[in-house]
Amino acid sequence: MGSKLVFLAAILFSINSFAQNDSDHGYFFIEKSQKYLNLGKLDKAKRFIAKARKSDFRGGNPEATAKSRINLIEAQILIRKKLYSEALTLLDTTHGASFGVNCAERDSLKIVTLFLLYGKQKVKDSFKNLHVEISTNESQFDAQNCAFIGELNYVFCFFSDFFVPEDEKTKISFEELAKNMAFYKLLQ
Repeated sequence: MGSKLVFLAAILFSINSFAQNDSDHGYFFIEKSQKYLNLGKLDKAKRFIAKARKSDFRGGNPEATAKSRINLIEAQILIRKKLYSEALTLLDTTHGASFGVNCAERDSLKIVTLFLLYGKQKVKDSFKNLHVEISTNESQFDAQNCAFIGELNYVFCFFSDFFVPEDEKTKISFEELAKNMAFYKLLQ
């Protein structure tokens, strides 16, 4: 009986160690990808980000944080390769502020990508002239809000820590909702 328990414990320990090692490798791959991105070695960065994407981060907040970091790095690779529409699509699928997603970086990257797609002045003007009321995107778990920008034919969704009571959702302006967010400074 005792040897069976020792054997079972050894199996459970090795499974846990393997999973932890895979998670550690995933973070290593993310760091390597970021390093190569910073060096401008995009193909190497892409290879490491592909390895990181296959890693098991063990679920929960660590996984959400890792997956969002992977998406942000991959979006930057796509931007440097001038694949702006693909980068924007990837950024638009990165959700989860309450689970550790770096929404400030994500939303700022969206603005930068829009600048590259449409030109800085056109984007700035389209946000200045935005007279659309903001409402919370109910499909997300976070305080994510969306506004349709007609001049760009684009729905810009962003995180805002500004609390909007349910009965006032349609009465708040984009500027009031976004003015304290990092991405909004890019639009000034």
